[in-house]
Amino acid sequence: MPGNVAIAQMNIEKFVLENKNMNEDNIPNILVSISSPPKTGKTYLAMTFPEPIKLYSFDQGADIVKKLKFKEKKIDIENFYLPIIEEENPEPWATEFWEAFYKSYKKDVEGKEYKTLIIDPATSIETILRQALLEDKQESKPNKTKLGTTEYLGRNLKMGAIFSRARQSEKNLVVIQYLKDEWQKNGKGEAEPTGNKVIDGWNQTEGQVDIVLTMGKKKKGDKTVMITTVKDNRFNRDLEGRTFEDTTYDELTILTFPD
Repeated sequence: MPGNVAIAQMNIEKFVLENKNMNEDNIPNILVSISSPPKTGKTYLAMTFPEPIKLYSFDQGADIVKKLKFKEKKIDIENFYLPIIEEENPEPWATEFWEAFYKSYKKDVEGKEYKTLIIDPATSIETILRQALLEDKQESKPNKTKLGTTEYLGRNLKMGAIFSRARQSEKNLVVIQYLKDEWQKNGKGEAEPTGNKVIDGWNQTEGQVDIVLTMGKKKKGDKTVMITTVKDNRFNRDLEGRTFEDTTYDELTILTFPD
């Protein structure tokens, strides 16, 4: 079995090399979700997408990846520094933060400067937006501590607009998410982990994109390799369930759009 996997990987690499000069004009803009635990190569994979790239960074890890691996590539990184909150009832902060991000994103997605936009991680965006909407409600209800079920509509519309704008403007969009444990109530009404992992962020993300990827890593000899699994691919269902080592945008799109 290991020998067969190695042969399959070699065949993929040969196919990519033979087709690496494929005209980018034949490839549509794509929206991609990448989810995994930390330190598994999500930002690296996102930076292999077509340049010029604009990356909105919320964990300040993108600058290191660019410096180490993509020095010659046109990647503009805009860092958003989340406030350090140590009080139980902090002063409102999220509304201003959300508006600053969305103003920048809207300008970039509607402009002609960039081919690819990356949100790293989109987990942070959902948290900021949810808090911003809560702050808005607290203006009239100061004691309110969380959004009600019906009040999540505003969050869903604003998050959905991020994806719709990229699609309408024909930009590539890569959203990166962390994963968290899934919890369910048992027969006693107590919450307990199911053993599964789910997106830490907007739970409708995977329905908004064209390709859904999950990532991990493993030791291979004396080095660590990224393992990317295609969870969903609306353009090529045959790729679903396939795994790739240290994959890139070129490999994914050549296999997704072989013609």
